Amino acid sequence: MKIVVLGATGKLGRQVLRGLRNRGTTGSEIIAAGRDLAKLSDQDSRAVRVDYDDPASLRVALRGADRALLISGTEPGRRVTQHAAAIDAAHQAGVGLLALTSTPNATGAAMSMAEDHAATEALLRDSGIPFVILRNSMYLDLFVEQTVPVAVTRGVIVGASGKGRISPASRDDLGDAAAEVLTGEGHAGAVYELGGQRSYTMDEVAAAIADRFGTAVEYRDVSAGEFKDVLLGQGVPERMAELFADTQLGIARGEMLVDTGDLSRLIGRPTQTLDEALAKADLR
Repeated sequence: MKIVVLGATGKLGRQVLRGLRNRGTTGSEIIAAGRDLAKLSDQDSRAVRVDYDDPASLRVALRGADRALLISGTEPGRRVTQHAAAIDAAHQAGVGLLALTSTPNATGAAMSMAEDHAATEALLRDSGIPFVILRNSMYLDLFVEQTVPVAVTRGVIVGASGKGRISPASRDDLGDAAAEVLTGEGHAGAVYELGGQRSYTMDEVAAAIADRFGTAVEYRDVSAGEFKDVLLGQGVPERMAELFADTQLGIARGEMLVDTGDLSRLIGRPTQTLDEALAKADLR
């Protein structure tokens, strides 16, 4: 079986490759397709350069593929066109199963962030390709990579999510879920809402960080407009600041809460918790 991972050079993509390796894909050909091949160290896959803005490269990468994963692009406003090219290439290649990463409640959420994902899901459904949709929640890893250093240094986390709950999941767990879908059976047509088994408000995130590092940390809730101004003051481009502020309002409405249990069932174990992720954090 030939399995292609599109977007394999990103952090999630590399975890998918790890998951495939751990599942024992002996006899299968794994194609790791992405832009920055220097990031790949997996000797159990063949690296192929692909650019979502280059349809020809997508066709080359997907040629002869039995199953493939399309990890969504990172550029809002361009993603639908990029994803459409990948789906078209998969259709031309006769891919037997195409998995797609999306966002929680993509077709029901009012967040602007969900629009590209909902449009891509519609394209995939209309393509005629057997599909699986992986609606991945916010990465637990981001709290360690981005939120923790700021919280510990400044003693405050600023946001506009109110008492909304999020269900973050680690890239390890999400990578294993994708690997199961790419190698297992009975997933065609499924839409999986993938989030951690424990959910958190940002007040609870602040408290967990404070407990782990022994320092005072508070969550300061502001309006979406004020949050956007904070981001602009940090040098975030206006379009992205608007998107992030809008996402905060989505969290407040409960649009990032995932309580299906799909992730733990797919990977066959409990999902990683915030406390477990924080225990691995090293601020040196």
